[in-house]
Amino acid sequence: MNMREAVPEDATLIRNIALATISQDDSNRTRAMERAYRQEEIVRAISSSEEAREQYFIVGEYEEDVIGFCHAIDRGDMWEMLRLYLHPDYHRNGYGAAFLAHLQSKKEQPMEVYVENSNEQAIAFLLHQSFKEVNRIQEEVYDRPMELIHLRYDPS
Repeated sequence: MNMREAVPEDATLIRNIALATISQDDSNRTRAMERAYRQEEIVRAISSSEEAREQYFIVGEYEEDVIGFCHAIDRGDMWEMLRLYLHPDYHRNGYGAAFLAHLQSKKEQPMEVYVENSNEQAIAFLLHQSFKEVNRIQEEVYDRPMELIHLRYDPS
């Protein structure tokens, strides 16, 4: 998989990947994802990453197709991972782990992420990648209460 910085022209592909990963049966999650992944919101996130050295918004390509993306912020002493999505057709091939390794190759430091507690697949993946649960919090996300699991990876 080739990785490169995302550009605004990737926004539609990024949105499609994000929406392909959600459960269409979960109306709360669908509504939140549709708000978080509006075209203009994705372009804004990519543009701010291009302007700020501490932000990384990268896409992964396989045979010239964008198959996943990762958005993270270097907080100085840790990575805060905001988004990590891989198209379902490419799960279980090591591509998700490759995104994490790519961040660590930029700067080896702990990583933290908050995951919705109903996102069992993401939680299982992150635990398999040696993330540990720190705590659980209740948070309003797009006007809906959600339980989020705070996970952390320590490279040492």
